[in-house]
Amino acid sequence: MKNRIPDNFKLNTIHNQSCIDGMKELPDESIDLIFTDPPYYQYRAKNVKSLKNHKDVVTEFEFDEFQSEEEYLEFMNRVLKELFRISKPGASGYMFCGDDFVSYLNKMVEDAGFQFRKVIHWHKTNPFPAIYSRKMFSNSMELIVHFSKGTPKTWNHKPVNEMHNFIQTPICMGKERTEHKTQKPLKVCVPFIEISSNEADIIIDPFMGSGSTAIAALTTKRNFIGFEISKKYVDIANQRIAEFSPEKVNQL
Repeated sequence: MKNRIPDNFKLNTIHNQSCIDGMKELPDESIDLIFTDPPYYQYRAKNVKSLKNHKDVVTEFEFDEFQSEEEYLEFMNRVLKELFRISKPGASGYMFCGDDFVSYLNKMVEDAGFQFRKVIHWHKTNPFPAIYSRKMFSNSMELIVHFSKGTPKTWNHKPVNEMHNFIQTPICMGKERTEHKTQKPLKVCVPFIEISSNEADIIIDPFMGSGSTAIAALTTKRNFIGFEISKKYVDIANQRIAEFSPEKVNQL
């Protein structure tokens, strides 16, 4: 049975609900690719709360729903185990993460049953400047954990110089930018989606945010399933989807 998604579960839709609840409605081995940017827990915020709304911080202290490192890791463990259940054998996954937790998440993808494959480095050519009083370098790198359910079934080679575990692009600017503070640019999303899936495949993003995964899926002629608990961001993402056209994407 192709993809095995129930008829009453809408593809190419962002569901305004918790991904933990939403994924329970999906059958085993029904997803071709995972591509997601989960919320980050930054323990460094504990002692610098006064910096939380500083104009140069932007993403570092964004999420308050996790009261401890342990709570955050337990949540991600539940998400990964559910993603393993619904992924097809050979499905790949890509998960953005901060440097604080990459070693934890590498182990957690394996504990969930996946194979950890590589850490990909995204170099932001226009990062937000560091706060001088903190005596730190600008955070110009973000990491992406690549993992798979067994050996990847789909691996569409690009030219050799595009198959590195390093990608360099600006952060979202101009017409592509939305209100979402951690929005990922299409130039980071599209290459990995093209490598690890085929046209008409189903991509899941449990943390859809501003809808970058959805737009990248439409751009590459894939299907998507998304979950997002914030109604505000669901509305932003749906507006982007309603206005989508390949011509507009090419202009970004």
